[in-house]
Amino acid sequence: MNTPDFSRLQQSLEQGYSLEPRTILQEAWQRIYGAKLTMILAAIGVAGSWLVLNQLLLTVAGGEDNQWSASLLGLIISMVMAPMSGGLDMIGIYRAAEKPIRPSQIFDYFRFILPLAVASLLMGFITSLFLPLGAALGLPVAVSLLPTLILSMALMFVFPLILEKQLSPVQAIVVSLRLFARQWLALVVIHLLLVVLFMAAIFSFGIGLIWVAPLYMTVKGIIYRQVCGVGGDQQPGPTQDDHSPSANHFEA
Repeated sequence: MNTPDFSRLQQSLEQGYSLEPRTILQEAWQRIYGAKLTMILAAIGVAGSWLVLNQLLLTVAGGEDNQWSASLLGLIISMVMAPMSGGLDMIGIYRAAEKPIRPSQIFDYFRFILPLAVASLLMGFITSLFLPLGAALGLPVAVSLLPTLILSMALMFVFPLILEKQLSPVQAIVVSLRLFARQWLALVVIHLLLVVLFMAAIFSFGIGLIWVAPLYMTVKGIIYRQVCGVGGDQQPGPTQDDHSPSANHFEA
């Protein structure tokens, strides 16, 4: 994946695209066979790193004294973890594109920590606007939380667009929102189905996560492949030459 291919992405932005939740889930279910262990190890690596980093920052900060410090710590953790979170997204995309995957792939994207951290900061700011606004208006927490959840879904393309299409953080956020607006209902339905599956997995004492976690990663990868397209053979850390398509010339 060395050369970003913008043709499918541009077509989705200009002409729209279609998603069939059932078809996507069926394909993802088929694709997780033979890849579950790799994807689970990658997910465990991210979760374990988050726990270690969280404990380390809490120790350095002397514990969570108030809501502000807890929010700040959460923001710092999300920014530092952004390359690994993006790595999980890329594993799903590689699987959807029939490319080899490995657990250590989650560590391949730290060279992009600056744009990913900036994107994480901006997304955190955008999604956190509605809770205080809802509280100020006296709305129930559930109502205030709904726009936050929808925005979180709408930003699902941001990290892959930075890593695979080499877009800037602002470009990636704008493009992700535009893509979501094209098929928001189908994307919401798919996410709701995945939430139901995650709940069922939890009620099975976590055993179901062996299937549901890889399924979630692969579903996201298939959606990205269908909506944005995936470039040709590429290794993590794409490079550009003077004749390759440039993110700077991409019109978000």
